[in-house]
Amino acid sequence: MAEHEVPDISDPKSQWRSWANGIDRSGASRAVCEYLAAWPPLHGVVATYLPMGSEISLEPLLSQPTIAPAIPRIEESDEMAMRSYDPNRLVHHHLGFDEPDESSVVIDPDGIDIVLLPGLVFDRVGGRLGRGRGYYDRYVASLPRSTARVGVTTEADIVEAVPMDDHDQRVGWLATESGVRWVGPEVSPVNERFMRSAVRAGIAPNIERFPAGTRTSKDAAAAVGCELGAIAKSLVFMVDDQPVLVICSGDRRVDEGKLASVFGGTRARPATRDMVQEMTGYPAGGTPAVGHDEPLATVADTALGRYRFVWSAGGTLDTVYEVTLERLIAASGARWADVSTVG
Repeated sequence: MAEHEVPDISDPKSQWRSWANGIDRSGASRAVCEYLAAWPPLHGVVATYLPMGSEISLEPLLSQPTIAPAIPRIEESDEMAMRSYDPNRLVHHHLGFDEPDESSVVIDPDGIDIVLLPGLVFDRVGGRLGRGRGYYDRYVASLPRSTARVGVTTEADIVEAVPMDDHDQRVGWLATESGVRWVGPEVSPVNERFMRSAVRAGIAPNIERFPAGTRTSKDAAAAVGCELGAIAKSLVFMVDDQPVLVICSGDRRVDEGKLASVFGGTRARPATRDMVQEMTGYPAGGTPAVGHDEPLATVADTALGRYRFVWSAGGTLDTVYEVTLERLIAASGARWADVSTVG
């Protein structure tokens, strides 16, 4: 194989790693950090890392006020955990990177909003090749589906396909010196439009498609394997002549009298399918909670507060994504109100 020629997909991973070690990543860190810092979803608890060898350095992000950074530590069990970052509580690991000391706080995987993953090589559909010890693959497998998985790399490290084993974890997003982009499963143009709006609102949705459809809350709950109440359905109503959006648990139904009262109206009624499409740009049954063609006054029913994680529509009748309730409410601009009854 010629020098710097990309290996073949059938070549052993060791050959791929040798090839990746020859890539010049110098100068890319600053641009990558600038794009990530400006990426609206990058807030909350962010699992990042301290660079090892020629990896992209994300250290400027560690002081960003909108994030609570966590970085890896290899525990006595030889498994990786994320612990709170404190520059005064670091020790050097024999593998060649700094990690939090034993006094740092362990972060529950369920509390990670975004994970930024280093890697030697990535491909155009989210495949990742690491250093071979499997720490990140095992850790990422423990994260909730709502956690945005972002590979951090350079354009020179991205190939058509990398060798993947069954246990290897993919990322849904790539951050490079050219920006942050979706590389997860292929989605429709409607989904893409929704995702752009969601990102602007502060959500990085991991869109999942179910060919059998997720039109109803029962369909969606069966598809993803969650409680019916954890489906956050987005419903358009007319309160007198005002269109409003209600985010409601799948096991509840909107009480039209309560809804009218919340908005100071006399009557509430469901919008027709044509009205939903016209006002939101999305079909009824696939209406997301954010990113509508027209801004809608939005309420979230208090019964939804039972859940930390919920599932919301992805813009079509066969797509949904998991998101923390806190992030969904913030992105949608919803206010809480008691507008439902037992369904």
